[in-house]
Amino acid sequence: MDTRRQLTHDLPLAERRVLAAGISTAVFEGGSGVAVVLLHEPGSFAAQWLHVLPELAATHAVVAPDLPGHGASDVGDGELNGARVLTWLGELIEASCSSAPVVVGHLGSGAIAARFAVAHPERLR
Repeated sequence: MDTRRQLTHDLPLAERRVLAAGISTAVFEGGSGVAVVLLHEPGSFAAQWLHVLPELAATHAVVAPDLPGHGASDVGDGELNGARVLTWLGELIEASCSSAPVVVGHLGSGAIAARFAVAHPERLR
């Protein structure tokens, strides 16, 4: 069993792939209720949230993607710039959340969440 599966096999979440902004994205999803999108810090992957995922999934719909170029997500074709990352997040939310989510970022991904919130406040809770 590879390290990713060892770390995540007991999580109450399923893993799937979402194509967003041309980026094949690995996403852990599970739970129900208000959606929470968790963006990990640069240099990590979605399992960074390992210690809070079970408790959050008990009360929320959790969406934890690997950021583009991290974990099991790739970058695909084209430049990975700020505009594309914001498009990626918007398309990920569209594909994964039935209503406006809360977006949580850690370190550098906090800037992604903040920029998305400024640009699209109507799309977030």
